[in-house]
Amino acid sequence: MLARLLMLIPVLAAGPAVPSVDQILATADRTLAQTQDYRGKLLRQERFLDGMKSQLNDFKFKKPFSVYLRFIEPFPGREVIFVRGWNGDQLRVHRGSFPDITVSLDPRGSKALARCHHPVTDFGLENTIRLAGKNLRLAMKRGEGEIRVKDGGLVNGQPVWTIEARFPRGGTFVTARDGETLWDISRRTGQDMYLLLYTNQDKDYDEPDDVDEGDRVFVPRYYGAAAEFHVDKQLCLPVRVVIRDWQGRLYEQYDYTEIERNAGLTRKDFDPDNPAYKF
Repeated sequence: MLARLLMLIPVLAAGPAVPSVDQILATADRTLAQTQDYRGKLLRQERFLDGMKSQLNDFKFKKPFSVYLRFIEPFPGREVIFVRGWNGDQLRVHRGSFPDITVSLDPRGSKALARCHHPVTDFGLENTIRLAGKNLRLAMKRGEGEIRVKDGGLVNGQPVWTIEARFPRGGTFVTARDGETLWDISRRTGQDMYLLLYTNQDKDYDEPDDVDEGDRVFVPRYYGAAAEFHVDKQLCLPVRVVIRDWQGRLYEQYDYTEIERNAGLTRKDFDPDNPAYKF
């Protein structure tokens, strides 16, 4: 198995043949398994009930799970640190603007998620690959939808392979139990919380805890109607992900740029007392 996986890397990086979905996912998994930390920039574009919002961050990530974010747009100067098992598993945040106070926030609370689909606990390329693999493998197993791999040209100046996928609409209804929120239903069904909120707009949910006992909550089978996964041929990692909703509108787009693997990040990079930070 190890020898077979090692052979995949040159196939992705330089081989003339177009790799399969399984080859791309396996090589990305192996690349991340050999990555202890990474940093770069992340441009997020996400659709909310009131329209699209964007966010540009510098980021640092270190295993097992430490995240540092510095906002470039909007809220320039805002910084966020999350280290699993530290600070009560809460974010440490300073506003970056007057009054520039430092606070701890629940990563799944309304303040932390005011402009984000996903909590920082889901941050990183690992989660991107996990979500892509889950949907692609499910569609291939069920023999539904359309999936193809092609030479994707250049993305942010780098040559990529592109996986294009179209998924059929479908899903199931689950009945909300006493005291359940959309976070609870997300854990129970394995589907993303914000996607549940977005696809149940007919129920006028504004927050995850707006669910009432007995509500029939629609749980989509797939994360979206169409997706594009652009994987850097040299890095063997996703550098752009595009998701469209069932109306054909852009739902999410994530662009990872200036990625540096195994940058030698230390605990100091995730310490609010770091003199380079402004906590």
